[in-house]
Amino acid sequence: MTDDNQRPSWVVLKFGGSSVSSREDWDNIVQIVQDNLQQGVKVAIVHSAFKNVTNQLERLAQLAVDNSSKELLNEITDYHQKMASQLKLDASLLTPWLDSLEASVSRISDHGTLTSKLRAAVVAHGELLSSTLGAEFLAQQLGDDRQTQWLDARELFVSEAEANNNVNDQYLNAVCHPRPNHQLAKNWSESFDVVLTQGFIASNDDGETVLLGREGSDTSASYVAALLEAKKLEIWTDVAGMFTTDPNKLNEAKKLEQISYAQAFEMAEAGAKVLHPRCLSTVMPYRIPIEIKNTHQPLESGTVINGEGSDSRWVKAIAIKQKVPVMTLLLGRRGQQPETLQKVFTVFNQLELGCELLASTKESLVMAVETSNSVHGEEILNDLSVKLAEMCRSVLLSHSAIITLVGCQSSQALWHLLQIDAELPEQWLLLGHTSSDQHLSFLVSDDEALDILKLLHKHLIH
Repeated sequence: MTDDNQRPSWVVLKFGGSSVSSREDWDNIVQIVQDNLQQGVKVAIVHSAFKNVTNQLERLAQLAVDNSSKELLNEITDYHQKMASQLKLDASLLTPWLDSLEASVSRISDHGTLTSKLRAAVVAHGELLSSTLGAEFLAQQLGDDRQTQWLDARELFVSEAEANNNVNDQYLNAVCHPRPNHQLAKNWSESFDVVLTQGFIASNDDGETVLLGREGSDTSASYVAALLEAKKLEIWTDVAGMFTTDPNKLNEAKKLEQISYAQAFEMAEAGAKVLHPRCLSTVMPYRIPIEIKNTHQPLESGTVINGEGSDSRWVKAIAIKQKVPVMTLLLGRRGQQPETLQKVFTVFNQLELGCELLASTKESLVMAVETSNSVHGEEILNDLSVKLAEMCRSVLLSHSAIITLVGCQSSQALWHLLQIDAELPEQWLLLGHTSSDQHLSFLVSDDEALDILKLLHKHLIH
């Protein structure tokens, strides 16, 4: 790492969709930026699409297949024009991106099929539209004394072709591997006080637009932090940190003041939605601390994530994923033969679906299906079942929940679990633990999941 005294000092601020969708939000953002500038650091902002716009664009791309997208396209256009008006900006700033969006929608209609490449081109417009307004508003509020620059993230980050990725992943769940660029950080520091770019989007070697997976703005922020070898990465969202469990599902959830990279990574991997796990793996090598804060209450302390942490004897947090499609495959005696497993994973790859092997015996596999980055809807699960049935004795599809205990060794977590003097579910499946041994997961009925979460939180969190 370069000597701090020899390189410019940058702070990276990521603002999610719930943090950029009103004039009040932007007044808060201006104050946050000014506070950082007054401390003598340069500011890099990673900007998400406005709240719910990404979902609307996903729907727009689907409707475009049969040329029924006009009404929704008009709604999206009107919404952004109203946002421009709310920020007292000239709506003509949006014209190039609105024209580009309309052209992308037309390409889907002409093609008659929604591919991952066409989907990425449409969905990326959420960040391009919002960040254009955000950069202009910020420039006007900061005035001529501060130089603000809008940058296209697709020119900053190029995805790396992964040999094992299917086409769907290459366009919708792309991966970049940025490295510190001290000359770039120096050049930006000499020319700009604030740079603003988009989250969620990048390009590939052919110059095509790719996406970094859902919630990918966190990942983008970590890429910028790594590129600049930033002093700090701040994730501004609608909650003031990470909690012992999802506060939207359990009122008793407690805020964590500080956790280690490893613990935060385990929580993110297990389904905690505040951070994307790829965000953590990018900044960890450079020891860049992360702080999660609430844009709507900027003075409230958040959660600091850094390298400081020690082994604990107690569970620190409980993560939950609900409505997880789970396939149980009964394969017969040849279930664990390499050729059988290869056929199973080939089917997933052909349908452009991700999967996680959760548990196995000599004759069965239990697999969670990842559909969030698929170009298909839930109906693809039926197609998956039909194809797998060709090589299995039977295929069972259910929607379950995964509950994960994070913070201490899996054997210690299991010991605490066995001490609970309360009625636990009659059946649950031990899924396993990671190589770090700080993670113990169970598959439970989705209907019982919240009751189980409440019981475990009461007995295991101190």
